[in-house]
Amino acid sequence: IVKQNKKKPEFQLPEIPVMLNAPQLRANYLSEHYWDHFDFADTAYIHLPDITEQAVVNFMDLMNHVPQDVAELSISILYGKAASHSPMLWHFWETMSRYWHDPNSPMKDEEKFILMCKTVEALPHVEAVLKQRAEYARSIAEKNRIGTKATDFVYTLESGKQGNLHGLKAEYTLVFFYNPDCHTCAEIKQAMKHSLRLKDMVAKGQMKVLTVYPDEDVALWRERLPEMEKEWVNAYDKNQLITHDLLYDLSSIPSFYLLDKDKKVLLKDADWRQVLHFFEK
Repeated sequence: IVKQNKKKPEFQLPEIPVMLNAPQLRANYLSEHYWDHFDFADTAYIHLPDITEQAVVNFMDLMNHVPQDVAELSISILYGKAASHSPMLWHFWETMSRYWHDPNSPMKDEEKFILMCKTVEALPHVEAVLKQRAEYARSIAEKNRIGTKATDFVYTLESGKQGNLHGLKAEYTLVFFYNPDCHTCAEIKQAMKHSLRLKDMVAKGQMKVLTVYPDEDVALWRERLPEMEKEWVNAYDKNQLITHDLLYDLSSIPSFYLLDKDKKVLLKDADWRQVLHFFEK
C-alpha cells in the first residue's frame, strides 16, 4: 500500500471495480483488498506512522462498516499477509491491540480485539510467544462479555458480613471497582454523589451500587470509607479472588460494570460517562 514517488511514500488503496456500485459491496471489497499493495517485507514502514499507522487506523474504522463475516475475513487476510514477516506482524499486533484493547482508546472494541486474537492464534508457523500472548489476552477479554451473565463473587462489608454479587436484587446493579488512593476514582465518586439520576434510582430501589476495593490494604479502605455514600453497598474483596483468579479484567481502575436484573452485563469496563449515557438513552 506504499507507493514510491519523488515527494514521499503514500498509502495506495485498491481500485474498486466499477460494477460494484452499491455502497456495501464497495465497502466489502475495499475491506478484503485493503492491503493488496502493501509491502509487508519492508520494515522501514514500521517507522512511518503517518503512512502505516494511519492506514491501520483507517482499516480498523472500516471494520465497523462491514458485516461480521467480512470483518473476520479481512482481518484474517491482513494477518495472513503479515505472518511471513515477524517484525511487521508484531507491529500490526501491537498497534491494533493499542487501539482496540487499551482502556483509554476511543476506538476500544473488545469484540474486534477478540476476533483479532483468534486470528493470530490460528496462524501457522508463528512465534509461540505471540500466540501465547494472543491466547492470554483473548481469555481475559472473553470474561464477562456484554450480554453474558457476570461472574459471581463474594464481597465483605465493614461489619465483616459477607454477600455475593448475584444476591443483590434490583433492576440494575452498578459495580464500581476502585482504589481509595486513586485520584480519578475520587473524582468519579464525587460525580456519582452529585448525580441526581443515580440518587433517584437508588432511593427507589431500582439500582444497587456495589463499590468494590479489590486489593489488600484494608486499613486504607476502612480509613476512606466515610467518603462513600451510605446507601451504596461498600465492600472489599477479603481474599482478593477477583484479582488472583482473574474473575474480572481490572487492567484499568476505576472500572464500571452495569448489570441488569438477571446480572447480565450491559456495560463492561465502562467509564462514568458511558454509564450516564446509557441511562440518558
